[in-house]
Amino acid sequence: MRYLLTIFYSASIAGILLLISPCICKADEWHIETLDPEVIGDSPSYPCIDVDNEGIPHISYVSFPWENDEVRYAFWNGTDWVVSTVANNLGPLFGTNIKLDSQDRPKISFNSDFFTYLADFDGDNWTFEMVNPILYTAQYSWNSLSLDSQDQAHLSLAAFDETQPFQLCVVYAYNQGGEWINEIVENNVGTLNSICIDSNDNPNIAYITDITHQLKYAHWSGSVWQISTVDPSITYYSLISLCMDLQDKPHISYFKNDNLYYTYWDGSEWVIQMVDDAIEALYGSSLAIDSQGMPHISYHYDYPVGNLKYAYFDGNTWQLQVVDTVWVVSDWLALDRWDRPYIVYKYYPDYGYGSYLKLAWQGGGLAISLLSFTATPQEDSSVLLNWQVETSEGEQIAGFNLYRREIVTESYSSPLQKQDADWTKVNSSLITGQNPYAYTDSTVEPDKFYEYRLEAVLADESTEILGTACCAPTPPAFAITKVYPNPVTDNLNISITDSVSGQMKIKLYDLSGRLVMEQNYPIESGNCEITVNLESLNLNAGLYTVKLEAPQLSKTSRIVYIPENK
Repeated sequence: MRYLLTIFYSASIAGILLLISPCICKADEWHIETLDPEVIGDSPSYPCIDVDNEGIPHISYVSFPWENDEVRYAFWNGTDWVVSTVANNLGPLFGTNIKLDSQDRPKISFNSDFFTYLADFDGDNWTFEMVNPILYTAQYSWNSLSLDSQDQAHLSLAAFDETQPFQLCVVYAYNQGGEWINEIVENNVGTLNSICIDSNDNPNIAYITDITHQLKYAHWSGSVWQISTVDPSITYYSLISLCMDLQDKPHISYFKNDNLYYTYWDGSEWVIQMVDDAIEALYGSSLAIDSQGMPHISYHYDYPVGNLKYAYFDGNTWQLQVVDTVWVVSDWLALDRWDRPYIVYKYYPDYGYGSYLKLAWQGGGLAISLLSFTATPQEDSSVLLNWQVETSEGEQIAGFNLYRREIVTESYSSPLQKQDADWTKVNSSLITGQNPYAYTDSTVEPDKFYEYRLEAVLADESTEILGTACCAPTPPAFAITKVYPNPVTDNLNISITDSVSGQMKIKLYDLSGRLVMEQNYPIESGNCEITVNLESLNLNAGLYTVKLEAPQLSKTSRIVYIPENK
């Protein structure tokens, strides 16, 4: 099996970690990374994860709980974790959820004392607003977040009915015309709920009632809430997880009698399956549905020994795997667009004090390791690409393909600075040669930022995406179009096309290569003309080289100088 190594190179980012993202193929090997507490923060709690279109994980969590709590956001830039503070100074914080919109911009919901908030990142700054300014969120409860086709946020939360104090209700919150609307779906519910928006942008909410301990499902038909009982007797009160498949059928994972259950609506009834019955003291589950409509569940327990487990349905049976043998407190599962699982989880080492975050992802050993990959703009408005690889024993590389797209900036200080553009294949035939490899892309436009993606083609015609590299802006295609008069006796005129406004340095060399003049001239962008007075330089008659220099650019031309009085 082959696996994907995703690397983003940036001159402004120094690397301290390396994250290997597993590839399209299904594999049984788990990779586990303990996230650096000096980077992530103290005692992280309530982690949640989503994966962007490039297979990059994004995580929300609370740092330093119960004492100046902070909601934090972390994403992997290919070299290290970039962490930012979303909100703080709001009291105790808990229950984060993260969702990436269609442009891979994060939205994070979280609870504080009595209120639920939604944080939004615009590419530069975080802003957040209160979702329920009237109803009071139940303390220590969880909220749930989902996005519609227009990237608008919808939330479910447990709150107190303002007309009946101390009575919990499940609330659906959405923004309409800049104002948050709170709808009570049902009263007498507990603190656990999960929301998912279907393809018609209608909300679907699963929740557990507080008194009767029933698992219920509510669907908005467009005019009314349609509520059904999924399981009438939930004896174990723990986190539930709801997902919709491509046919808008709901799937739910939950616990009952200390066992893990999964249910889905087949069009006429709820089909309930026991997934794992060999465990006790379950605490929570996270469900995801892959592109084939198959369920994947992460869950954890602490008896007889703490374990993080993962279950997926292969079309015939449930496959169960132990991911990690630590005391897990909470976990969250996400699938990337290749259906590869990622799990972020909070754990206590050796059942002690002080919590940490771990990230587990499924994959295997790399067939090809990318040692380096750079993209360097050249003076002739081309881009030189260099890369070096290392292959495992017996691996045969037939060649490489390069893909290119324009990006907004040259730095991946944020994944949101990428332009959502399609990749264009650069080479017309397979690139071969010797390791390290080189290729010149001469089809770029001047003064553009580009990102390149490197693909290896193996002898068996299978492929691996090895990584990406960003280049600085390509030089403008400025040129000297005319030097006149030539021969020249006094004033030399130089016509330039496609120039960039700023300073142009002009140098004059004699036939021996000696520099005889160096002057700076202000120029404007576009086409311009510079006049140089040679008579005042007291030069001898002869052949001279004129060199024009701008940042990362240089052009030369030859002239014959014949002094008027010599």
